[in-house]
Amino acid sequence: MKRLIPPALLMTVLLTACEKDITVDLPTTEPRLVVEGTIETGQPPFILLTRTQSYFAPTSVQSLSDIYVTDGVMTIFDGVTTHTLDKLCSGSLTEEQLQLAAEATGIDINLLRQVNICAWTKLDGTLLGEVGRTYRLDIQADGKSISSTTTIPSVIALDSLWFKLAEQDPGDDSLGLVWARLADPDTLGNAYRWFAKRLNAGPDGQPKDDPFIAPLFSVFEDKFVNGLTFDFNFVRGSQAFSSADDDNNAESGLFKRGDTVAVKFVSLGNKEFEFYNSFANNVASAGDLFSNPANAVGNIEGGLGIWAGYAASLDTVICVP
Repeated sequence: MKRLIPPALLMTVLLTACEKDITVDLPTTEPRLVVEGTIETGQPPFILLTRTQSYFAPTSVQSLSDIYVTDGVMTIFDGVTTHTLDKLCSGSLTEEQLQLAAEATGIDINLLRQVNICAWTKLDGTLLGEVGRTYRLDIQADGKSISSTTTIPSVIALDSLWFKLAEQDPGDDSLGLVWARLADPDTLGNAYRWFAKRLNAGPDGQPKDDPFIAPLFSVFEDKFVNGLTFDFNFVRGSQAFSSADDDNNAESGLFKRGDTVAVKFVSLGNKEFEFYNSFANNVASAGDLFSNPANAVGNIEGGLGIWAGYAASLDTVICVP
């Protein structure tokens, strides 16, 4: 007489017999330098330098410290003079200076307190962005040489700004978007980027936004609107990993009745447009199993990232429908 083995016991035996220790060698890559730099009309250059990190590397304060480059030499040639940039590091700033640095860079002040983040700039007024001028950036860091060139195009200002209710929910009479009107010149190849920040105070008595914030997909070109006058809007952007209530509730992406909003509208080159556009597409497709992985298309020789010339115009609107 044959004995029957219970199904659960049989499955346990089979699974035990199939056990095998597997060792996975996670791939490692050599770190590359990443540039995030801009020079804007009437403003000094501002450059952050980081290193790429392995996808499988742990995330901690120490790993963030390892990403930011704190030693290097940067120069900018403006067509006449070669300027050596000065290095400023958060580890040597006072609390008041840290607040100003957070406003200028958009980096969370708590991160600036914990991690020594260095930026390169020129604050003595000898190097300010000018329309039509080309700037060559050269960087020596981590035993590597990288470079890039950008040109500040002509300023193309917005015609007007206004606030319009979004009307996403019935009876909602407080939330909306800032709209703008642009007359694009009849010269194909113009590209633009949108920034905005709320100047009025929030519940804590502090301005709702410290830096100008560019929402995702903040850039566009005139490929389909060349020479046209048209109206458009952008959602309200938020700082990365924001924990503010209005970035995590029904107000997310919207301005509110009574907000005073400053808009910075910049013209930029085609290569610079391609970087910000490809970066946004990369971020938007993260986690999408059906998308093809791709790097942002930068303009840095020997490294990654962007060196961008901005021709900026500023305007302000009070959010009243």
